[in-house]
Amino acid sequence: MAIPLSLLFLLFLYVIFSIIYTKKIKDSRQNLPPSPPKLPFIGNLHQIRRLLHRCLHDLSKKVCPSCGNLIFSSSEAAEEVLKTHDLECCTRPKALGMQTFSRKGKDIGLASYGEDWIELRKLAILEFFSAKKVRSFRYIREEENDLMIKKLTVSALKQYPVDLSKTLFSLAASIIFRSAFGQNFAETKHINKEKIEELIFEALINMSFKFSDLFPTAGLGWFMDFVLGEHKRLHNIFAEVDTFVKKVADDHLNIKHGVTTQDRPDIVDVMLEMIHKQEEDDSSFRLTIDHLHGVISEFIPERFIDDPMDYRGQSFEMLPFGSGRRMCPGMSFGIATIELGLLNLLYFFDWELPEEKKDMDMEEAGDVIVVKKVPLELLPVIREKHNHPNQNSFTILELLFVLSDCLFKKKCNLCNSVSKTMF
Repeated sequence: MAIPLSLLFLLFLYVIFSIIYTKKIKDSRQNLPPSPPKLPFIGNLHQIRRLLHRCLHDLSKKVCPSCGNLIFSSSEAAEEVLKTHDLECCTRPKALGMQTFSRKGKDIGLASYGEDWIELRKLAILEFFSAKKVRSFRYIREEENDLMIKKLTVSALKQYPVDLSKTLFSLAASIIFRSAFGQNFAETKHINKEKIEELIFEALINMSFKFSDLFPTAGLGWFMDFVLGEHKRLHNIFAEVDTFVKKVADDHLNIKHGVTTQDRPDIVDVMLEMIHKQEEDDSSFRLTIDHLHGVISEFIPERFIDDPMDYRGQSFEMLPFGSGRRMCPGMSFGIATIELGLLNLLYFFDWELPEEKKDMDMEEAGDVIVVKKVPLELLPVIREKHNHPNQNSFTILELLFVLSDCLFKKKCNLCNSVSKTMF
């Protein structure tokens, strides 16, 4: 079958442009880190596959991969970036998805480093995540943990296995939702627990890099995103998130004075009060409704690792809250949530694999968000001395004693594995 003349012409053009591109790169190359062999225009994109973190790790064993980015895959390199050269590396890339969901950098997590971000972080630490504020949400953590224990007790009595990923997501989401918005999932008219989980994962996936970010010149990336429907997909998921955020803000703005419970204000209440106060002073930095919407969007439940090493950003082998200037300001809130949840799981229950399963499948799945391919399902077994769990019947000292006893007994090796898998 004869090769069409047009195809030969396109191949000829590709070869010519490849030669010119390669010569230009060689002439302008400075003392850059090494990279694997790459193709003209697309760079190393052809070497990227599923499970991105493992792909980059494999490439880093050979050379330092480069496609407009540097991959730091060791704790020593992380320390150089996050500590030694923190100031030079603490800004955020202006990727299409990130800019869309953060309203052009109006939130704490994705704002570029500068005066506005410094003021936002200062407000977050002093007003939202101070020790006093975290303590004020204690009743929420206790109530939600009590509800979780009651649900797990029902499963234990019926000998039904539970999906621990969903259980812990539900716990964290409920605590964060009530602390931030002053509503629980059972009362809100705007969204339910399943929908918020779907929105969170869709938003995280759509905040990943698009072709527009990888090929910003000549409109090539924009055209590829348009053809693949990325613009429409990004717009649709942002519209859903934006609708929810606006309804939450409107609910707080429309509450008449004297009806809201100001003795227990949530984080949105605090932000609205600060916006009102700033109208009366001459501060150079001003909170706006866009900042409010950005902060509301930032409350995404996350899972962290509980480990003897320092988790406050000094042990670079494990950085659940980041390190340096961009370290997570909500660390104390997260730790308080995790510790109480984990202590309750181990205090009230022993954990076993269902009869049909002989071992836990640790295979991974996902792209931007990496999860267990097979959900972690375990059978809760009520500990003999706790047949009628009561959240107020124990002290933290008792919980710590039981936890330490549990972790160091051979019969609880499974509990140890589960805690490392979940957090």
